[in-house]
Amino acid sequence: MSGAVEQPAIAIVVPVRNASELLADCLGPIRDQLSPRDELVVVDDASADGSGDVAERLGARVVRRASPGGPYAARNDGWAATDHPYVLFTDVRCVPQPGWVARVRDAAADGCDLIFSDIIVRGGARLAERVAEHRQHLLARHYAEHPYFLPYFPTANLAVKRAALEAIDGFRVMPSGGDADFCWRVQLAGFNNVCAIGEPLMEWRPRATVPALLEQWAKYGRSNAVLRYAYADRGAPIEPALHPLHAIARHARRTTRRLARERNGGGPAITLLDGCVDLVHELSYGHTARRLRRHKSDNA
Repeated sequence: MSGAVEQPAIAIVVPVRNASELLADCLGPIRDQLSPRDELVVVDDASADGSGDVAERLGARVVRRASPGGPYAARNDGWAATDHPYVLFTDVRCVPQPGWVARVRDAAADGCDLIFSDIIVRGGARLAERVAEHRQHLLARHYAEHPYFLPYFPTANLAVKRAALEAIDGFRVMPSGGDADFCWRVQLAGFNNVCAIGEPLMEWRPRATVPALLEQWAKYGRSNAVLRYAYADRGAPIEPALHPLHAIARHARRTTRRLARERNGGGPAITLLDGCVDLVHELSYGHTARRLRRHKSDNA
């Protein structure tokens, strides 16, 4: 008689830097879902606001960095500090929903290499929060159903088999785009059993100010260009970079049409800022792509 499949133990890793006020909403729901064999690890990336102490009071094991290295370096310290067969990454802006760990554990028991589910962006009273909620950029379909290269998903909600982490030595430390780079390297190393859980099991709290929102999407644009050039020899397509004036004109026409239709129901302020976000992303992509193209040409 065959026995039941053993449910694997999971280490949950959360990087944090100067975000002590967010920790309770993030760690409380995680702690409530853990089995005795699981572990909650918070990596304090040299915070100055006592984030590590807050995490310890909330029941996490804290790994403290002496100097800041960024979230990818912190994630590497986190998974290296455990020996669990699966590591589940999330971020301090995230609020796990009931059943999150259990559903990930079920997928892990089936042998999945990468596991993720939808992340729902929360709204708020401020304009930047309302635009982020309207965009819902963390839904799985944006990354897994029709990717421009290989499927990937943000480490705000990503479980990984330890063997895959060890095979590629974890994350590359980079300003942005490390989530996609990591998932692609895992799959190119032969760990290509990518499993999407068809439930919204995570909420994410967006940045609350317009400058922070625009910088977030500028960073996405830069990393998009860097990743396409880095993986071009593996089949990643390089999108053409519009001249900045052409990009501005195109987005102005698009935003004007959207304002005339007002189908999104959010009002003109949301439509205008949403269009600005798209423009910032494209300008950032274009600037970085042109720089990378010149560098490639100079070194040819």
